[in-house]
Amino acid sequence: MGSVEIRAATPDDLDGVFDLLTVRSRAAFGVSEVDRGQLADAWRIQGTERVVAVDDGLVGYAALDSAGHTELAGRDAGILDLLLERIEARARERGFGGLSAIASPEDEPFDALLRRAGFATRGEVLCMWRRLNGSLPEPRLPAGVRVRAYEAADAGAVQSLLDDAYTGWDETYVPRPHEDWLQWMTGHEEFDPTLWFLAERDGELVACALHWREHQRRGWLKDLVVRADQRGAGLGRALLEHGFLAYGARDVERVGLKVDSTNPTGAVQLYERSGFQTERRERIWVKKL
Repeated sequence: MGSVEIRAATPDDLDGVFDLLTVRSRAAFGVSEVDRGQLADAWRIQGTERVVAVDDGLVGYAALDSAGHTELAGRDAGILDLLLERIEARARERGFGGLSAIASPEDEPFDALLRRAGFATRGEVLCMWRRLNGSLPEPRLPAGVRVRAYEAADAGAVQSLLDDAYTGWDETYVPRPHEDWLQWMTGHEEFDPTLWFLAERDGELVACALHWREHQRRGWLKDLVVRADQRGAGLGRALLEHGFLAYGARDVERVGLKVDSTNPTGAVQLYERSGFQTERRERIWVKKL
């Protein structure tokens, strides 16, 4: 292992990293779930550090973003250990109180790495899907609430709504600097402002449902948040159904999402009542530094 060089990633490393992640995904799930275009978009996000391991070719990759989340891929366990050691050191230097990662049990090398590195599980992420077949329900908004599409001037309010909601119950959530958040959420081809629905009461943002652009007749709900004092009146479900109609008009067949199983706001139950079914479970791993 002494000959392995770990250095900062460059744009020329993108294809090699894509190959590593593709191999990892195929080994775990039988097919690759890695999209090169999405990886290229992510590569441009500021605040994310990326390193590669080189030993007669590119043999490992690791990333650390501004929220303290890490992702790794490598040829073998020794390379993964070296990369995680580097990432942990950088996280401490950047003042992070901890690291987080998400790994499927099927992704055995990554799962094993996190175990031996002292990470602990904190619940699961449920990957859920709903088919858009048959007639779709008409949204029933609470009285006094109106829904409109996102505009660029809404960015700060939307981030604040999301940050307030997630920090309210998830102790591992780390808000991103606004410029990082803006690039991460809007600086790629999946972003479509006409699929970001904002709910207002008396001109004040109280909820939002943020969807990605459809791809291969599939849609994706990135975030659904209702301000705490507005919950229980059906606003979350109405925003879900608003998204269903928008996707249905675009001939989308299925809508997916991910939800933290420990979310105490009733999100999992809302999605189940709205027809979503869990297709895969991923573990949330955390480590205090």
